[in-house]
Amino acid sequence: MAHRRVVLPLMSLLLASVVSGCGASRGGATDGARPGQPSPTGRRPAPSVPRGAQALSFDATALYRQMGMLARGMPFPLLGRVAAFASPAPDTTHVVVAVSFPAVALTFARQSDTRFRAGYIATIELAQDGQTIARREVQQEVLVGTYRETTRGDESIFHQEVLDVPPGSYTLTVVVRDESSQRSVEERAALRIPRLGPGGIGTPVPVLEATARDTTDSLPALVIAPSGTAVIGRDSIIPVYMEAYDLPGSTAPLRLLIRNETGRVLWTDTLALPTRRGLAAGIVDIPVSRIGIGVGQLSLTRDGARDTVSSYVFVSFGAGLPVATYDDMLFYLRYYATPARINALRDAPPEGRPAAWSAFVQATDPDPRTTTHEELNAYFDRLVRANQRFSDEAGVGWQSDRGRVFIVLGEPDQLIEPQLNDMSRNRQQVWIYQAMNLQLTFFDQTGTGRWRLTQASEVRFETEFRRRLR
Repeated sequence: MAHRRVVLPLMSLLLASVVSGCGASRGGATDGARPGQPSPTGRRPAPSVPRGAQALSFDATALYRQMGMLARGMPFPLLGRVAAFASPAPDTTHVVVAVSFPAVALTFARQSDTRFRAGYIATIELAQDGQTIARREVQQEVLVGTYRETTRGDESIFHQEVLDVPPGSYTLTVVVRDESSQRSVEERAALRIPRLGPGGIGTPVPVLEATARDTTDSLPALVIAPSGTAVIGRDSIIPVYMEAYDLPGSTAPLRLLIRNETGRVLWTDTLALPTRRGLAAGIVDIPVSRIGIGVGQLSLTRDGARDTVSSYVFVSFGAGLPVATYDDMLFYLRYYATPARINALRDAPPEGRPAAWSAFVQATDPDPRTTTHEELNAYFDRLVRANQRFSDEAGVGWQSDRGRVFIVLGEPDQLIEPQLNDMSRNRQQVWIYQAMNLQLTFFDQTGTGRWRLTQASEVRFETEFRRRLR
């Protein structure tokens, strides 16, 4: 098959998406389908202390892996998904491997006054019993218009390949290597590729954009969103592409179930994907309100059938925050809301979590006339910045003493580091908040960068903290 390179400016992200084969992603007009129902031809944009909370950080790698995804953290973060779709040959399946990584993982060089360039080499291999069955290695370049884009640490570069292999069990190996340095990432996973004959169902996958196929003779025309993440309060839907094969009649009776991370069913609906030549395909808009906060498992099946295919999507508090389980998400709110409000969210039954979150937002929004919760957005912004600024301290940056003071009170009006006369390593920092008439002293007794509030300052901070919560 031939290679075709597709570069699309999606959602203000960088996209170096490689779709191998004769087809590539295409766009079309949206059709205004209601949430939970397919858009067959449209192009849609993406839209108490919990277990392990003491070690809670902003690295969601373990959670992604637990959900069966490809994931690797620093120093070269990578996220990936694998989807299986029917091909024209009954003994072959289209395997779509999609990965994403941040622009900051690559080495960019200035090409001109308006362009920066980086290159990378992606290798994707499917092996069986130690023998390579399919392998593709491609070299790609990424061009951006500003230096700021080269420093992005979020999911910003997308690479996608289609490999055709017989159904069976495989070992998938994905390697991405920076062209100008020795940095690289390698991730492996065990896969079971299904035989998608009559009555089969393709993998439901969150997409950045997609166009439904008319026939299995063409390649899937989609760009997968590896993270599959929506932001509560900002996104109303998660577009998910779905296919089913050789079903009788003009519609495909499919059942969609959404479960939380414990397996509890949050929502179920019957879908009717338009069918053309025995292929039922379309984009289904999954309402974020049906998932709430945390992890959502999408299971797609036919009535009376045993086979079920699943995929995972995630709903987070903000674009700068990672995905997490529901309880861990609530732990992020510990410096924002009273224990009573957080417990009300925690005690809500799974199916009542979206309504409980809506009530929480209404109760804590200082200006409900606006469409955004400015105060909560500012809180999460401080939380992200605190985690970055104070990450050199022992433990997680946002849970350090300086981190929590910064999250609750913000930037101090004045920061003083007194010069001590003795040779002691007991360094000090004084943060002054003039409007509050508040002075807080931190000390670093060991000289290792672990700053702690003095006992008197701890009392003053807790008093101001409780006052703000009231």
